[in-house]
Amino acid sequence: MHILRSAAGLAALLGLAPRQFEPDSVQLFDSVTGLNYSSYTNDRHITYRVAIPDPLPGNLEYDTVLQVIAPIDVGWAGLAWGGAMTYNPLAIVWANGTNNVVVASRIAYGYYSPPAYPQANYTVLKTGTHINATHWQVTAKCSGCSKWGDDDIGFTELDPQYQVTFGFAYGNNPVDTPSSIASTFGIHDSIGHPVYDLQVAKNAGFTAKVEGL
Repeated sequence: MHILRSAAGLAALLGLAPRQFEPDSVQLFDSVTGLNYSSYTNDRHITYRVAIPDPLPGNLEYDTVLQVIAPIDVGWAGLAWGGAMTYNPLAIVWANGTNNVVVASRIAYGYYSPPAYPQANYTVLKTGTHINATHWQVTAKCSGCSKWGDDDIGFTELDPQYQVTFGFAYGNNPVDTPSSIASTFGIHDSIGHPVYDLQVAKNAGFTAKVEGL
């Protein structure tokens, strides 16, 4: 579950501080991209890192950077920006051959291969993206991953004032068509819901830094 700004009133009633849980993530500075990240590594040794701007706009609509590092034998890895596998933006990542990593924007509505989600757009950054003999890694800017929803159902936001729960999933089997961003893929082998502290992921001069990658 994503802890939203709207939870502030409930937290006050319960006498809870905005940061009531020890996060699963740690702060990491990546000298290659020059960005601070909030970083988490699961038991499959897949690392999911998120970087955000500083300062943030008042409406919390901002670009993010996602970095995923996975062992070469991982078929695909996914991040759910809203902490659940349905009804929120998903980033699905896999290696295509020996020199290309694909990032597909998806949204899931059930237990079948999730369709495209055009409201979130990923730009793979050359710096911080590579494949070697043991791992593949991608660094991508996302536009549309910090806020989603509509006036009817309401909006969900990534607000670093509160701890945020992301979701991860991965599959050991390759996707069906690695060369296609629209590829289907099998059900995950494992999922998790790590708690992130996004305060440590803030970056002054974020836009200029990302444009240079």
